[in-house]
Amino acid sequence: MCIILGIHKTRTTPFRPKSDGMVEKSNSTIETMLSAFVSKHQRDWDEYIYLLMLAYRSSEHESLGTSPCSMLFGREVNLPIDLLLGRPETEKSPLYLKTVYAYELSQKLEVIHKFARNKLKLSSDRMKRNYDVGTKMQTFDAGDPVWLHNPRRVKGLCPKLQNNWEGPYICK
Repeated sequence: MCIILGIHKTRTTPFRPKSDGMVEKSNSTIETMLSAFVSKHQRDWDEYIYLLMLAYRSSEHESLGTSPCSMLFGREVNLPIDLLLGRPETEKSPLYLKTVYAYELSQKLEVIHKFARNKLKLSSDRMKRNYDVGTKMQTFDAGDPVWLHNPRRVKGLCPKLQNNWEGPYICK
């Protein structure tokens, strides 16, 4: 099946998450988003997950240059504001929607995927260039607002959902 679809299959192991980097990066982003919203007792994360996933899927990703929703469906997600204000009416017949729409969708997906591949290449080059430059010591001036990264383990709470940033503080 992979050969027919032109997919290069790679094997990953369940006990070595580093081998599946894209999934791990997505999970890390979602964990960071959740940690900003959950309360101190961390028992309400499920109240926020669906809204955060909507935001994640409908947001343009820097490396893709488009949203995951448009990559998958060829169009942007219908947001609650679209339901409130309504969508523009179309004057196309049901027959058009069944035949021509499918063709146009496949063409549009092909263009989106080509654009994303080019954007990923540019993003990869930029990340390599930034990595090769190396890290530099960042300096702050008096009066600058800063956030303090203070990862601390609280017994009984999940460290992944913990908000590790304190502040803002003002530099003196």
